[in-house]
Amino acid sequence: MYRKLLLVIPALIIPLLLTAAAQALSHKDSLYQRLDKLPPNIERVNTYLALGEALVPDSVQKAEKMMKDALALSIQLGYQKGVADFTMYYMYIQDLKGEYMQSLYLLQQAEKIYSHLKDTTSLMNVHNFMGNEFQQVGNFKAAADQYMATLELADIRGDSMQANKITINLSSVFILLGDYHKGLEYAKKAYQFAEQRKHKWRMASALNCMGAALLQLKQHDQANKIFTQVIQLGREVGDSIFVLNGTINMASVLSCKGDHKSSLELFREAEAITKAYPAPDKLINILLGIGNELFLSGKYVAAEEYINKSISLSKIYLAGNELHQAYLVASDLKAATGKPAEALALRKQYEKLHDSLLGNTTRSSVQQLESRYATARNDKNLTEKKLQVATINLELHRKNKWILYGMVGFILLMIPAIIYWLKLRHRHRLQLQQLQTMEAERTVQVLEAMMQGEERERTRLSKDLHDGVGGLLSAVKLHFSALRHERPYLKEDPGFLHAMGILDDAVVEVRKTAHNLMPEILSRVGLSEALGFYCRNVSHSRKLLITYESTGQVRRYNASFELSVYRIVQELINNIIKHSRASAALVQLVQEEHTLSIQVEDNGIGFQHQPELHQGMGLRNLHTRIKALNGNLDIDASAGRGTTAYIAFNIIPMQLAK
Repeated sequence: MYRKLLLVIPALIIPLLLTAAAQALSHKDSLYQRLDKLPPNIERVNTYLALGEALVPDSVQKAEKMMKDALALSIQLGYQKGVADFTMYYMYIQDLKGEYMQSLYLLQQAEKIYSHLKDTTSLMNVHNFMGNEFQQVGNFKAAADQYMATLELADIRGDSMQANKITINLSSVFILLGDYHKGLEYAKKAYQFAEQRKHKWRMASALNCMGAALLQLKQHDQANKIFTQVIQLGREVGDSIFVLNGTINMASVLSCKGDHKSSLELFREAEAITKAYPAPDKLINILLGIGNELFLSGKYVAAEEYINKSISLSKIYLAGNELHQAYLVASDLKAATGKPAEALALRKQYEKLHDSLLGNTTRSSVQQLESRYATARNDKNLTEKKLQVATINLELHRKNKWILYGMVGFILLMIPAIIYWLKLRHRHRLQLQQLQTMEAERTVQVLEAMMQGEERERTRLSKDLHDGVGGLLSAVKLHFSALRHERPYLKEDPGFLHAMGILDDAVVEVRKTAHNLMPEILSRVGLSEALGFYCRNVSHSRKLLITYESTGQVRRYNASFELSVYRIVQELINNIIKHSRASAALVQLVQEEHTLSIQVEDNGIGFQHQPELHQGMGLRNLHTRIKALNGNLDIDASAGRGTTAYIAFNIIPMQLAK
């Protein structure tokens, strides 16, 4: 049974990589130092991305923040390539989480941007990454299609190194489809290319595929030698991934030879590694390998537990190839334990998924893609030869002055056409900018309509509280006051005086609530003073001390923008009250030349103990509202330091109130 190669770092080889780890730490430090010195420009965007990549996988949260900072700055600068590059780096974090479909969506958006920019190098990379993501979810036809697209671009550019990398990827696709001879052929071709250039990383990648093909062709001794070479190359280049790949595949060789005890020990080592370096897609393969070895060793109860875990994770992370293999082992397990009905049901699920993933239609489609590429390459070679002949003829004819005159005349004729084309392109750009502006305005209008509806409801509730409940409480207070005058002994009654105190507090709280629902102070004194008044109110009425600070001269904006910002801060403070268990909070409002920034932080427990808040509807709505107001929201919930929300609005497109 073929298993995908695992990409995790085993604890047993970390001592071999101490020098590489020290170099990586030095690289991170230099990136941090460069970041501190850079202004908000394109170089800063690229440094954010490089630092984010360097932090993966040891500090995923920090890496994610760096990449999102790069995205925010790219949007602020209008740097389209930076936006697309973000998706290429952020893919690593999504893959660690098993979010392959989300990664594919972002890569497809990046493809559109690179196509518009005519960035062929980045297009090759994005096609290659899309192929990797399709392969992860078991869509081998789509993966091969992307790899072929990369090969075509590599041929156009004459990029032999990129073509070599794609050849390795195609080898893995053919092996997964069961065409082991074709996979071995591609792998050998890739290895020869890498060996000629002494490129050890590519040599190890190609050898992995060669060993996997030989393993499936039952050439166990040759496969074992290949995987030993992979481990050796991994140690030479300081790459623990290759060491682990070789180790896991050697476990497969041992399994095929019937040495299930030794094979199980290697898989157990890999399972322990994933506890330190979580990688769900790799864990699926490890669980499947352990379950299979336990099954072959006759330990059916333990095997069933691991196989069921593998099936569950495969469904969660859309790992179709692993799922269909797990169904097969589970079916054999049920049959061995005397449950033929369950074994038959699992076998049917395996057959159905097997036909979908690896059936003749898929194989035929991939083979057609390969044939189409080969034909196109031959046609290209023929065209290049014809072009060479035409070039020679042109050199001979250039001696003739009449051809020179004809070329000059042709250029003169083309000038008006070029001018007309440039005008059309300029007009198209203007129309595109107008459409983008209209879309942004429509988004703001929708948000404003939602806000107006909310404000009307808040106004109604405020009036009901003030005129209804507030009036009723005032009437009760008057009635109690009259009783106190009519019955003098009540003036000294502690119970009566306590009830009057509670009633006074209720009247004050109703008034405060009515005021928060309909902040008239916002229209009178502006955003800064209104937020300060609100923070003092909340700090006075609850066991939470809120400090408010305002820096710079905060100007007046249009009413809808001020009200939206007021509500956003109000919602963040409400979240602190409801979820953070904080005793102190700080709200800072900073007015700069083109930016209005707000920072809300507390000393509570953060998000670590409340993972459901990360994906809550309230937080998603908050992101949407801030984005529609041309702003960005960044939330840091570091352990032991509470939660910090940082919001920055670009106020250039905002209409200032006169």
